Amino acid sequence: MSVDLKKEKANYDFIDSLRFIAIITIVIEHSYMWPKSLYFNTLSEQWIQTLTMQIFKFGTVTFYILAGFLIGDKIKTTTSLAYLKRRFDGTFKPWLFWLSLFLILIYADLMVIYFKGGDFPGGDKPWTFLGDKLYYIVFDTSFWFILNFLGSISILLIFRKYLYSYKLGVFLAICSFFYSINLYYEWIPSRHTTAVLGFVFYLWLGVIMHKYYDLFNAWIKKRSLVLLWTLTIITFVISCLESIYLMNSGIEHAGIRVDPYNTLRFTNIVYSLVTFLLLYKIGNLKFIKNLNPRSTTYGIHLIHFIIIAQILPLIFRPLNISGEGMSSLDLIFIQYGRFLFTYLVSYLLVYIINKIDKIKWIVGQ
Repeated sequence: MSVDLKKEKANYDFIDSLRFIAIITIVIEHSYMWPKSLYFNTLSEQWIQTLTMQIFKFGTVTFYILAGFLIGDKIKTTTSLAYLKRRFDGTFKPWLFWLSLFLILIYADLMVIYFKGGDFPGGDKPWTFLGDKLYYIVFDTSFWFILNFLGSISILLIFRKYLYSYKLGVFLAICSFFYSINLYYEWIPSRHTTAVLGFVFYLWLGVIMHKYYDLFNAWIKKRSLVLLWTLTIITFVISCLESIYLMNSGIEHAGIRVDPYNTLRFTNIVYSLVTFLLLYKIGNLKFIKNLNPRSTTYGIHLIHFIIIAQILPLIFRPLNISGEGMSSLDLIFIQYGRFLFTYLVSYLLVYIINKIDKIKWIVGQ
C-alpha cells in the first residue's frame, strides 16, 4: 500500500472517530429535560446543570472542523457547483424528508388531541400556524445545523480563490468572535442557530488542517497528553464560569434571557478547539469503526430530535414526568436515560434504513 493511501485511510479513521464522539455529545445535550424556568436559582444547582451542559458543548465546532477537512480533501478534484450538488443530494434532500416527517408527526399528534375532544391549535389561522411550526423545526431544533452548514460551505466556495489565505481566516475569525460579543449586546439576533457567519471560520480551519495535515500531525504528536488534558480542564471550568455569569447577569433581549450555553461564547470556542486537539491526540478507538459512523452519523443527527420531541413525550406524559420540581441531579439522571433510548432507537433506524437500497438516501452520509 502506498504512503498516500495510508495517509488517506488515517484521515478517514480520524474523522469517523470524532464524528462518533460529536454526535453522542449532541444527542446527550438535546436529551436534557428543561424545567419551565430553564435555569436554577441556587448556585449549587446552577453549577450541576452547567457542568453537565458545558462538557458536551464541543460537538458542533468539531463537526464544522471535520466538514472543512473533507472539503479540503475534495476541493482540488471537483468544481464548486459539482461539490454543492453532491452536498445537496447527500445532505439537503434527506433533511427535507425528515423535516416533512417531523411536521406530519406534529400535526398527527394534534389531530389525536382534537379527536379526543381537545382544541386544534391554529385552526383559525392555519397558514400562520404552519409557518410557526416550520420556524420551530428549522430554528429551534437540531435541524438548524444543516441550513447553516450548507450556507457556510457556500460562503467558503464563493471565496474559493482565497481559500488558503490567512486574511480570509482572520476575517472569518472576527465574524465568529463578533457573535461572542454580540451575545451581551444583541446588535443582531444572538442565537447560535441563526448565526449565519458564526461557524464558517471552523470550516476554514478544517480546510487549513487538511492542507497542512502532515505538519499538524507532527506538531500534535510532540504535545504532551497531560498538557492537553490540563488545558481542556482549565478551559472547561472557564466556560462554566461564563455560563454561570450569564445565567445570573439579568441580561435580556426583547424580554428573553440570554442563552448561557450559546455555542459561540468565546470561552466555549476555546474549550471546543482545545478538546478537539485532545481527542485527536488520544487517537482512534477501535470499537468505533465497527459501528460504521460514516454511514450512520448524519442519519442519527436527522432522526434523534424527532424522537426527543415527538416520541419521548408519549412515554413521559402518561407517567407525569416533567422537569418541574426536580433537582438538577434528577434531571441529569433522566437526561442519560433519554439519551440511551434516543441514541439506540436512532442508530437502529439508521442501520435498518441503510440495509434497504431504495430508501437509504434518506439518511444521507
